[in-house]
Amino acid sequence: MTREIREVAVIGAGGVAGLASVFELLHTADDGTSTVASGEIASNPHFTKIVGFEQKDNVGGTWYTDNFARDPGLPSQEVLDTQRYDDVRVIKSQHKHVPSPEDLASSSVESPVTTEVDDTYQTWSRSAVWPRLYTNVAEPYLRYSTSKTFDYPPQGLAPLITHKQFWNRLNAFSETNELRSRIRFNTEVYRVRKDEAAQKWIVTARYHDPATNTDKWYEESFDGVILAQGSFSIPYIPVIKGLSEYARRYPGSILHAKAYREATEFKDKRVVIVGANISAVDLGQYLNQVAKEVIISRNLSRDPFLPFVKRCISTFKNVNLITEYLPDTKQLKLSDGTILDDVDNVIICTGYHIEIPFLDKGVFEYSLPIKSGPPTSNSRIKGLYQHCFNVSDPSLTFVGKLVVQTLCRNVESQAAAVAGVWSGAAELPSKEEMYAWEAGRLEKAEEYLFHKYDISTLRSDFYDPMRKLYTKGRPDPIGDGVLESLDVYDLSVETFERLFNGFRTGKLDLHKDFDKELAEDQL
Repeated sequence: MTREIREVAVIGAGGVAGLASVFELLHTADDGTSTVASGEIASNPHFTKIVGFEQKDNVGGTWYTDNFARDPGLPSQEVLDTQRYDDVRVIKSQHKHVPSPEDLASSSVESPVTTEVDDTYQTWSRSAVWPRLYTNVAEPYLRYSTSKTFDYPPQGLAPLITHKQFWNRLNAFSETNELRSRIRFNTEVYRVRKDEAAQKWIVTARYHDPATNTDKWYEESFDGVILAQGSFSIPYIPVIKGLSEYARRYPGSILHAKAYREATEFKDKRVVIVGANISAVDLGQYLNQVAKEVIISRNLSRDPFLPFVKRCISTFKNVNLITEYLPDTKQLKLSDGTILDDVDNVIICTGYHIEIPFLDKGVFEYSLPIKSGPPTSNSRIKGLYQHCFNVSDPSLTFVGKLVVQTLCRNVESQAAAVAGVWSGAAELPSKEEMYAWEAGRLEKAEEYLFHKYDISTLRSDFYDPMRKLYTKGRPDPIGDGVLESLDVYDLSVETFERLFNGFRTGKLDLHKDFDKELAEDQL
């Protein structure tokens, strides 16, 4: 890179990737040397301004539950009636009171533009976490390599942990490393645009002031932006014929999995789960205990990515995808022509939007699984090197886009690489080489699997090339041997399946068979 990057915005700073990013920037000295090993924040920092933006009021990202407050099960009826509710720029509507460009141009964090709140504005900022959720990833993968404080799984759950335990780890990491002071909470990033003349990124931020119930808007410029907000915020809901009218006539009968909280809400109901990924498994194990019947509606021509998910999904009745909702008769039509009767609820487990609504269109291109439609949850972001650096402009980066079990170590590695490149400690390959890497990755994986990795080859596929980009002297995020053996991964899969089958069949009871913390978790 030829342009110096000193002032950095970290978007989604309270989550797993955001905390790792802020931490890494703080531990980068002016000459590109890492101070992580010493445990001290750099006294002569390279990055002179580090601002984290977090729309929640606490750290934790997805894992901060805010007492299990939830987003709506579906977008508003007005949005559904557009028949474009699969478009992120439709489901994430515009704020009615956004200030004019002229007012924003003269604003600052110290002198914001104050507006009234838009009660119709949907941020989709609530967590998807629900009571009794435990991780599907082994606990060593859910700690940063520098973490000193962490608790161990409840008896019978190891090596998995509860959602509360994971939040506790993130909270402890933020406290131990004094990260909170670098984060502006209750602050949504509304827009990010590039000022080409000044070679700066302009962030438009909206701070919701709970004391006055007003919104305070301002613009701020940065040399570089880290996108660490994750992909579990805005629900992706495929457009299906009849869904809008069906939802109007039978309110609450259809909901996205993000709004699920308790299985008891579906007692004695016939429930159809749309999708065959991990959330369908998580919900199905508890629904099966209380529901009249649980049916999985999915693409029967494609198996789930993970073999253990396939095994779990196969324990339910599997049918083809829904192609039409029939509101007049309250029936569902499937792709093979089959009609489902007497369905009480449909839970949509189709993931979340990968497209970023606060970036101007054209900043990134996305693959389009549905060629005539917008990006979906199965899209990939084009033009990224190692799922991190924007090849056309490396001053805009992702941390956290990689999908594989070693979550905390992955984001550590990407954050260390960003700090290394931006501080001048390392250089990216040429654009030609980075595009060649992308093409090579596509030869190994289909579009929808582009960001997903097999843990057995993760060291050679990801960590070895990323290590070349780290800040000088940065300890290896996997240097503790976390990938030396896959025994803990195999045990996590075995444990997950054992728990799934125990809960699904009712042979395990959460309140009787596990620690009180898991059964009565009220974070």
